[in-house]
Amino acid sequence: MTVTEAKHRNRLGRLILNSNLVFGGLIILFYIMRGFDDDEFTELLKILIPIKTAYLTALTRYVVANRNVIGPKEGDDDLRVNSLFASTSYIMVSVHISTLITAVSLYALFNMIDFKDLINIILGVETFFGVYVGLIIASMFKVETDEK
Repeated sequence: MTVTEAKHRNRLGRLILNSNLVFGGLIILFYIMRGFDDDEFTELLKILIPIKTAYLTALTRYVVANRNVIGPKEGDDDLRVNSLFASTSYIMVSVHISTLITAVSLYALFNMIDFKDLINIILGVETFFGVYVGLIIASMFKVETDEK
């Protein structure tokens, strides 16, 4: 089953935005609940903000550049993404964010890992999945400029 590129882009964009907002909200909630002390919270933010900003910047640029587009752009109805690309992009984004949420929760709620291990897990996950998620985001949310 194939889906149009515009529909896939909208669904994937919502997934990326919402999941990152939930992740950020959880970190703040865990801090308020004293799952992180001040130094740990600061260290987490120093690592995560630049990484998440890079992901969300491409999405935001696309949304801003297409703010006046109500329906599909001309030709967008004809462009389809194959099911392998669609499922791979959803799986990569979902596994990426759920792994981060799980690792942070294991530390903040259950103290099952050391903070240094949490940082190493975050850096490893961001390094591994970041490349793939970055490719997906770049391909789906690139902004084409009209140069005349």
